[in-house]
Amino acid sequence: MTAAPPLAQPVGRAEPAAPRTPGEAVALLAARRATGALHGPLGVLHLVDGQVAAAESSRAPGLADLLTGCGRIAPEAWAELLQRHGPQGRLAEVLVERQLLTRGELELGHLGTLFDAAYFVLADPAGGTWRFESDARHWLGTVALVDPARLGREVERRRRLLDGIWPWPQLDTAPVRPVEHSRRPSHRPPGRRRRELLDHADGRRTPADLARLLGRSGFGVTADVRRLAAAGLLDAPRHAAPTAIPPATAPGRPGGGLHRRVPGATLRSTPAPGFSAPGTPDPAAAGAAATAPTRSDRPPTTAAAHPLTVPDPDIALLTRVRDLLEARL
Repeated sequence: MTAAPPLAQPVGRAEPAAPRTPGEAVALLAARRATGALHGPLGVLHLVDGQVAAAESSRAPGLADLLTGCGRIAPEAWAELLQRHGPQGRLAEVLVERQLLTRGELELGHLGTLFDAAYFVLADPAGGTWRFESDARHWLGTVALVDPARLGREVERRRRLLDGIWPWPQLDTAPVRPVEHSRRPSHRPPGRRRRELLDHADGRRTPADLARLLGRSGFGVTADVRRLAAAGLLDAPRHAAPTAIPPATAPGRPGGGLHRRVPGATLRSTPAPGFSAPGTPDPAAAGAAATAPTRSDRPPTTAAAHPLTVPDPDIALLTRVRDLLEARL
């Protein structure tokens, strides 16, 4: 198995300009219907015929971490399965054959970890070395394929969500340091997830460490860390606090603020209940805009790019289940 030259080096005059970002590199490989592994500073994306089949990142727990962490599969049994069936890319098939996981559980877990890791891989700013290893196959096998364009939209949605909570990305990699009063009962945050996060934050563990320890998604823990910082429960720079802007000037849609998921929202391309079509005032959003943190440099968000509007209803359902679990567990 040979590795191709780094993607930063264009080949011949007929080649398009060299990709400048991870997203551009994936788009170039998708156009070529490439199969292999794209290695970057924060992880790797596996492609099959130009579609993303798997993702791994040091910042996000993988499927093995979640299954062994919750006790579903013993670490020794997983290591044996990986050694015997991983080189042939049959591990996913074996998990279902032996009834260790149902097909639905496998797809849900796989897609959850794929989107989780892909966010950190693709959100990495330009820089570092990117290398494509042609014909490399993932040890799990092909469970589900994700269109790179859709993956890019999901990465952007998550980036905006984090910036809207607390625009200080340094928190995503630094040790989580609770302030002293966060231990007091009167200052405990709402929700079991955030209380559990504070209980295990010792000033040494990063969000990635806490995600693996608690068996949760890396992005979900990262979002909760920023929420805790916004609530003043973590040692974070106070000058980074987001400032509200008037509804009339808020970017994204009339009335300002980010789109929010609505329970029971449909999968049709029309705006879900509570969302306004372009040019139509949204009273609920206008009322919340005064407290919704925003950034003035965000690109406009339209109803057509809403994360619930996806062509595959099965993938959309899995995405909604994952988002619901992240938001409410």
